[in-house]
Amino acid sequence: MSKYHLKCLSCGKEYEDDHFRMQCDAQHEPSLLRSVYIDKKLTLHKDKPGMFRFYDYLPVERTIEAKGVPVTYKSTGLAEYLGLENLYIIFNGYWPEKNARMDTASFKELEAPSVLARISEHNRDILVVASAGNTGRAFANICSSNKIPLVLVVPEVSVKKIWSIRPFNECVKLICAGGNSDYFNAISLAGAITQLDGFFPEGGARNVGRRDGMATTVLDAATTIGKTPDHYFQAIGSGTGGIAAWESYLRLTEDGSYGNGNMKLHLSQNHPFTPMTDAWIEGSRDIAPMSEEEAKEKIHSITASVLTNRKPPYSITGGVYDVLNASSGHMYSVTNPEIAEAMDLFEERENIDICSAAGVAAGSLIKAVKNKTVNKEDHIALNITGGGENKLRREHDLHFLNPVLSISEQEIGSDGVTKKLENMFAAVL
Repeated sequence: MSKYHLKCLSCGKEYEDDHFRMQCDAQHEPSLLRSVYIDKKLTLHKDKPGMFRFYDYLPVERTIEAKGVPVTYKSTGLAEYLGLENLYIIFNGYWPEKNARMDTASFKELEAPSVLARISEHNRDILVVASAGNTGRAFANICSSNKIPLVLVVPEVSVKKIWSIRPFNECVKLICAGGNSDYFNAISLAGAITQLDGFFPEGGARNVGRRDGMATTVLDAATTIGKTPDHYFQAIGSGTGGIAAWESYLRLTEDGSYGNGNMKLHLSQNHPFTPMTDAWIEGSRDIAPMSEEEAKEKIHSITASVLTNRKPPYSITGGVYDVLNASSGHMYSVTNPEIAEAMDLFEERENIDICSAAGVAAGSLIKAVKNKTVNKEDHIALNITGGGENKLRREHDLHFLNPVLSISEQEIGSDGVTKKLENMFAAVL
């Protein structure tokens, strides 16, 4: 008997996992599935590698090579500056002095291992992942280390974000959506590839492996603090990390060892590309339509380019709207200057650099303190979703993954793209 099953959040139908189920078979509105673990008690398995110490709450029956794990510590410097008594930093990145050893310097390194370990060892098809940068770097690194075939699709502007401190294994192939393409174009191109024989999609927010992997941030915070946080701050692009945080909180509540207080979600986006923030402030379950031209103009104007999903899982049952509503949460819009200020402040007070997306989250915390949305004695968790990259670059030589194929923005949606992909793959795979 499996240690978990999947449950539809719309109709309640339950499924035994077939290693890659993404949705309910029943006819109803779009809905996420959620993993339900038989053993409600969380046991830490410190003998298992990296994030697999939280094995009981991961939808896997095996482990793979992966050493990255969140590191939660109580802040002194930033906490003192903000006047907070119980600020905890969930650090995801490269900071060996804190035992933080994510070699991609991003918490996306928590997604890839659980997604990959969920796949059957007997699978022979090739995984396809679309990314704006950090997710792709994580999958490329973990697949390379474990010799798992991968086709990674990123916008041309994100090619420079696919790097490693070790040479990549040839099992990993990079394809770019060329020209002015963005993340949405990369998703479309990845979708076309998965229509070919021998390829299958990673699944994004619908994949419980991805969500439960990211949920380990809250697990680490709760086991460090001794209770679930009163407030959880994170920047979002798709919002999958926010959904995952709430699902983790629900499991810890069922465990019963980490208190019974509510955990408010505080999620943030980089102004002016703030489709979910705008919808939430308007009280709407639906994101307002945005033309491709307007979306790309806003996307190209923001600092945190990884936070740019044009079609996030906001409205879907179990998605961002629902978890914000359930947690009585908040959303924030953080400008580029506010991000820069927050990044500088964090490095000055905590002695480590952070990425721009983490700067969005830190900026939202500064706003919450100024607006008295949080109290000084509250237990607050700030998810630093990426940090230490500058330190890592100083200490290691980087290896970059070069694209084997490039498909123009115009070709991606054309009728002939399938045939062109078939011909190209025949030459490079």
